[in-house]
Amino acid sequence: MPPLFIKLNAATYRFFRYPVITPTLISLIIVLVVYSSPAQIALVLIEGELWSQIWRMFGVHLVHLNVMHGLFNIIGLWLLTYAFRDLFSNRLMFNVMLFSALFATLLPVYIAHDYYFVGFSGVLHGLLAYAGLRTLALDKTKGLVLLAVLGLKLIYDVVTAGQSVDWLNGAHVAYWCHLGGTLGGVIAVPALRKTSREFLRRP
Repeated sequence: MPPLFIKLNAATYRFFRYPVITPTLISLIIVLVVYSSPAQIALVLIEGELWSQIWRMFGVHLVHLNVMHGLFNIIGLWLLTYAFRDLFSNRLMFNVMLFSALFATLLPVYIAHDYYFVGFSGVLHGLLAYAGLRTLALDKTKGLVLLAVLGLKLIYDVVTAGQSVDWLNGAHVAYWCHLGGTLGGVIAVPALRKTSREFLRRP
């Protein structure tokens, strides 16, 4: 096999193995939605229409209150991607996002009866929860630290619930989304166990 072909094949494998495609696509979609009112209208939840328009259950997390809100979540996504690049493949990251987004929608709706929330932060909490639990199996100390940080963040969200945030246009932090996303990330660990084991066994 020609050396050039081997190098190209190896580069292609690294590109698709490491989580580059998923966060790139999500980041681009968030930016596009921020500047598109029709897209925002098409993605936000409609009270009483949760199961008849299922795409909104996931799409609502791609909508943001303003450019800064979207930018902060994009930065958070890439920080998590870099920090846990050895734990995720593109497909695995996308699947964890789906679990996190689903529960980040269901908890606010069914526990708090709240349909009026947007943002990707709930999904980010799910990614961190998943990464923390997976890290716990590989490095107990590091995993416990990550889970402790996540726990403290959730406690802070609950304690400061109801306080308006200036850079969120005066809105409140959607802490039920954070709790739901975290739950989704936790559930994704056993639900995606086979996928994770196959990924970690790759050379």
